[in-house]
Amino acid sequence: MPRVGHRALLLAPPLLAAALAVHAAPIPPASFVVSDDSPPPALPADPSPITDHLALDALFFWGRVSTFGQFNNGKGIVGTPLSAEQDLGLSNQAYQPRFELMFRLRPRHRLRVNFFDLRRNGSTVLNSTILFGDQTFQGSQPLNSTINWRQMDITYTYSFLRGERYELGAGVGLHLLEAEAIAQVPGTPQRVDYNQAGPFATLALDGTYLIAKHWSFNARANYMHLTVHNFSGELEDYHADVQYRWRRNVAFGIGYDRYLADLTVRNHNPSGLLDLMIRGPQAFVRVSF
Repeated sequence: MPRVGHRALLLAPPLLAAALAVHAAPIPPASFVVSDDSPPPALPADPSPITDHLALDALFFWGRVSTFGQFNNGKGIVGTPLSAEQDLGLSNQAYQPRFELMFRLRPRHRLRVNFFDLRRNGSTVLNSTILFGDQTFQGSQPLNSTINWRQMDITYTYSFLRGERYELGAGVGLHLLEAEAIAQVPGTPQRVDYNQAGPFATLALDGTYLIAKHWSFNARANYMHLTVHNFSGELEDYHADVQYRWRRNVAFGIGYDRYLADLTVRNHNPSGLLDLMIRGPQAFVRVSF
C-alpha cells in the first residue's frame, strides 16, 4: 500500500498539468460552430421599381391634343384667337412612341430623363378672316399651317420615404421647351413664322407602392406657374401607371398621361400665347437592372 500511494504522488503533477492545458485551450470562433438554430441567409428583395438602379421604358402613347393660340403683330394689335384643330385643320391625335430613362445616383436619389416631340401639319380653307401675327389671311383662302412642340425633361427626386413596399420622393424638374407656329398661303409669299424657346422649372413628386409581389402602382407629378418680366408660363405633367414584373429585369405596364403647357409673351415682338393640352393612355415595356 505505501508503494501505491507513492506512485500516485508521482503521477499527480503530470495529470494536473494536462488538466490545466485542456482548460486553457482556446474556444473555436463562432463562425466554426455548427448550429441547427442559425438563421438562414437573407434573400434578395423582390425586383420592383423600388429596387431598380437603371431602367429604360419604351412606350406607345395614344394621345389627344387640344391647342389654342393667339399671335399678335409687331404693333401690338391682338391676333385672332384660334383653335389649331378646328380653325387650322390640324389633327387632334398624337399617336407616337416614346422613351424614358431612369437611373439612381444613390439608393434615395433618382434622375429621370425623357423627350417629347410633337409635329403637326394641317391644311384648310378659312371660314373667316384671321389676323395671324403680321399677316392677315382672308376668308375663303386656302391655308397651310404647322405647329411643332419639342420638350426635354430632366427630373431629380430624393426619396424621403423608402421601404420594402413603398417609396415617395420630392425634387425639381428642368424642362427645355421649343414651340413653333407657321401659317402660309400655298403658292404665295404670304407666310408668318413664330417660335419661342427656353428653359422652365417645376416642382416634382414621384411615388411607388407595391400592390403584390409582381404588381406595383406608380404615380408622379410636375407643376409650376411662373411669371418673369414679359413671360409667364404654367406647366402641369401628371402620370400614373400599373406595372407587372414578368421577369426580374422585364416588366409590362399600362398608364395614363395628362400634360398642360400655357406660354404667354407680353410687350414683346413677337407676342401672343399658346396653350397645349395632351392626354391619353399608354402601354409600355420596362427593362431594368
